[in-house]
Amino acid sequence: MNIRQLDLNLLLIFDAIYRERSISGAARKLNLSQPTVSNALSRLRNFTDDQLFYRSANAMLPTRAANALAVPISHALNAVEIGFSTMKDFDPETSDRTFRLGINDFMRLMLIPALANAVEREAPNIVLDFQRGMKTPPEMIDAIRRNEIDLTILPAHVRGNDDDISVEVLYGDKLIFAVRARHPLAEKQLEDGDLRDLKFVTTANSPALRAMVEAEFSNRGVRRRVSCIMPDTITIPAIVEMTDNVAIMGYHDFLRHKQEYAIAELHLPFELPDVHGALFWSRSMDNDAGHQWLREQVAQIMKAAISVNTPTGA
Repeated sequence: MNIRQLDLNLLLIFDAIYRERSISGAARKLNLSQPTVSNALSRLRNFTDDQLFYRSANAMLPTRAANALAVPISHALNAVEIGFSTMKDFDPETSDRTFRLGINDFMRLMLIPALANAVEREAPNIVLDFQRGMKTPPEMIDAIRRNEIDLTILPAHVRGNDDDISVEVLYGDKLIFAVRARHPLAEKQLEDGDLRDLKFVTTANSPALRAMVEAEFSNRGVRRRVSCIMPDTITIPAIVEMTDNVAIMGYHDFLRHKQEYAIAELHLPFELPDVHGALFWSRSMDNDAGHQWLREQVAQIMKAAISVNTPTGA
């Protein structure tokens, strides 16, 4: 199979059929006639020696080979589109670009509603595609490198030595231990011996944070007890409020949750290191005008949110 013999316009038609699950739907999307799309599919079938799509009762369904081709073709077309978009001025009022953001629970609470509002006001045709997925920070960075997401917010230290990743630090935060307001140890200045009585609710996708806290406990001769491991952080404040479990939170996150839940801060015999939240994106997008606009929106929202949740004198 020689890719040089392939008419690259056929990839657009393949992508449209795959997304629409319909010959007629693909034709409408591409503003082509149905016979033109059918002929293109026939040429693709001859080139790949595979049926690619088969007709069911209500749709054209992909074969295994089509599913295997769909992701790289979609990424390639998206990369080409982004490449051409950087060659022209970006106007948020008229742009119809799609931006894919890798999100975590912190972003869901502090960023997404405000960003959606800003885009609705300033860039009504832009699409924000929030990519959920359960990814650790290194997996998020790999997704940026593979052009699967355009932007995310992570702890600044996880960048490592990635020269192809750009980072902009947005805020600093301290880590605390949060407990229910009437926890037996809530009003006490803890000593090392009290650490043995703590049990934790934690998440499965923060290995660096877990390792850091467990190192602090180990230095004091204490084995940290974990009683509950959650897939995300959304329900952790409710678990803390209703149990004796301890959660590790950023201080600004804690202040937000404290407005809704009866939780308090433990007084530790040591201080956890500060963490810094940062924007991460591919260095190849540094000078992309649309990407710059998106980064500015996200940075303004996050800095404002952190400022609002910082008490005077903190």
